[in-house]
Parts: sequence; structure tokens; C-alpha cells
Amino acid sequence: MKKILFLVLGLITHVTVMAQSDIRRDTYVYAIKGDDTLHLDVYIDHSIPIKELRPVMIHVHGGGYSAGSRKNVAQEMFNRHFAEMGFVSVSIDYRLGVREDNKYNVTNTKEIMRLATEDLVSATNFILSKEKEWHIDQSTVLTSGGSAGATTILALEHDICNNVNYTKALPKDFNYAGIISHAGAIIMEGDTLKWDKKPCPMLLFHGDKDFAVPFDVAEAAGFTFVGTSYLHRQFKDMQIPHWAYVEKGADHIMAMKPLTNNNEETDKFYHEFIKGKCKSYVYTEWVDEEPSDMTSVDQMLKYVPLYILGFGKYLEEMMVAPIERPENIVF
Repeated sequence: MKKILFLVLGLITHVTVMAQSDIRRDTYVYAIKGDDTLHLDVYIDHSIPIKELRPVMIHVHGGGYSAGSRKNVAQEMFNRHFAEMGFVSVSIDYRLGVREDNKYNVTNTKEIMRLATEDLVSATNFILSKEKEWHIDQSTVLTSGGSAGATTILALEHDICNNVNYTKALPKDFNYAGIISHAGAIIMEGDTLKWDKKPCPMLLFHGDKDFAVPFDVAEAAGFTFVGTSYLHRQFKDMQIPHWAYVEKGADHIMAMKPLTNNNEETDKFYHEFIKGKCKSYVYTEWVDEEPSDMTSVDQMLKYVPLYILGFGKYLEEMMVAPIERPENIVF
């Protein structure tokens, strides 16, 4: 929104004019790994004058490392929202390690996640290589993700902070400026999640009845996963700036819902914790009279319709089918 000041016959009048956005979505190949060609979509609002370097938001889709795509209407709305805020907003594909043919010869969950985190490193490096062309602020690169995507961005941040070898492919001393996790968790080895360096500020969305990604601590596939409740307690003790946003009674639908329902919180996180360098922590519990859930397609259509129906816009472009089409729905 632009405010224009007019002086007419000695009277000062404020006229508010809505700026017309010009958001373009451009697709790039960011890496070729074996016979996998990996793409990303870049959203930039070209109506915004370039007065300073642009921050970056990189979004990583969910799908249990077996499905999903960077192309989805709810994700596009999320990316376009950040583009309107002046970001270079990006949505990436990555190698999906859970395949029937076990193409990547993975033997456990951690190896499956490593494929995704390595690809996120490659995507980040590609984006940073466009620093001059896209006027990027390399000190303000954020990541977001839902479900497997959230687990990926949290895993990479944990690996960066612990100087795991593959993360050295990133520029020296690079770290993300912030993380927005939609129902994510981290693998813990031992009794405590270890951090050699303090992580960046985080906004952690989660439902406290999540059946897919633990809200607190759970054993799965031979590993211990720690979610938002555990991370909040640990970050509080470590004095890590963060915001835990918990929807009471909600299940794994919180992997999708914040894409379209929580712009106010994501914007506040960016302005307060990233730009404002807030050193505090926030714990929010949101309670709906009827908690949102994903117990059926009808319920998902009720709470995240653009995530479900939105795939229809891109089905002809997608390399893998993300989900079965709901019955009796016209796309």
C-alpha cells in the first residue's frame, strides 16, 4: 500500500492507493543428481521498487518423503504472501527417499532425511548464487516447511549447528536467519538433543494431538523424534528466541493449515524475531470450539481446502501424483 500526499488549495489530503502487485513465478533447475533433475519455483513481486536487498524464504513441501511437490495452491499462496512482503520466495522439490524400488539404497529414516537436507543445501547454494541478479540479502535467508518439509529444515539446522560434514558445502559461517516449522521434529540420539552452536530463531506450529509427527517425544523406525513441546522446553533453557504456537486438539493438519491461516503470526515472527532481533520466547495455545483435524477427506476440505483441491491446478505439471483425488469433487 502506498500513501500519496496532495496539496490542493492549501489543504493537505491523504489519498491511499492500493499498489498493483506483479508477482511472477519462474522455474529453475537447481541441481542434477544422477538421473534426478531438481527444480525450484521463484516468486518475486516486481512491482516493489528495489531500495534494499531482498530477504529470502525457502519453502520445503511435505508428503512423508514419498509424495508431494513444490506445486500446490496453498503453498503458492504462502510463497506469494512473502513475495508481497518483498522477499525472494522459493518453493523447492527434493529427492523423495521413500520409494518402492528403493532407488537411493537407503536403509533407514535418517538416510531418507539426509537426501532431503542435502538437496536443501544445494537449493540454498543455487539461490545464493543469484545474489546480484535477485538482489538477495544473504544474511536474511529463512526456511519453512510442513511435515517432512518441516522435519527437513529442522534437521538441516541441527546439522549446521553441529558442523556435520555435508553442511560445509554452504558458504563459510552461513546459517539461516529463521525457521518456520509446520509440524516438524528432529531425530535425537541419546538422552538429550545436542547443539554445538545455538540455533537460529524458530516459529514452531504444531497440534498437540499430532499422530504423524510427535508433538513431544516418540520412538519411530528405531529413532527418537522430538517435536515442538520438547524443543520449546529445551530452547527456553538454552535462551533461544522462539515462538511455539500450539493448536489444542489439532492433529497433523497443522502441517498444512499455517500455509493459509497464520499469516499474522508468520509476519509477526519475521518483524519481531528476525528484523527486531527479539531475544524472548513465546508459547501460544490456540483453542477452537471444534478442533481442526484430518480424520477424513471431508474434514480436510473443511480446514485446508486449498491444500487438497489446490493440487488440481498443477496435476498436469506434476511428476508424481501427491494424493488420490477425493470423490465427488470437481477440479
